[in-house]
Amino acid sequence: MLGLPVAYGDLHPIGLRQTAVTLAPDYIEREFQHWHLIPLNVALEDVPLADAEVSGLVDVALDDAIRLADGDTDTVPARYATRTDTGLEYSEATLTTADLIPNYLKLDQLYLRLFVAARRFCGGERTHLFW
Repeated sequence: MLGLPVAYGDLHPIGLRQTAVTLAPDYIEREFQHWHLIPLNVALEDVPLADAEVSGLVDVALDDAIRLADGDTDTVPARYATRTDTGLEYSEATLTTADLIPNYLKLDQLYLRLFVAARRFCGGERTHLFW
């Protein structure tokens, strides 16, 4: 999806999440999502976004992301890569809690759990990253 060579063995599993969407009164689609950390040390501009399913990326400092997800702040500085009709466009702006999915902030705190797992990984931990 990102267009970068990443072997499955290089991914670090952090959890399994079940979701459900009611598509019609008699049809509920259930999905199990396997979540992984992808250890990449590349600049935002070096991610080709090879799959059209990915419309963009947001680059934010991990400590800022945790503060945002924990509710300590409502905005953090961010860099964006956005797919356009002519390629990728890069910009700097702020990421706000309004830009995020409310249930991922409050209901299951998915963002906070992801960012804390990433901080543990960046600190050298390779076990107990599950949330």
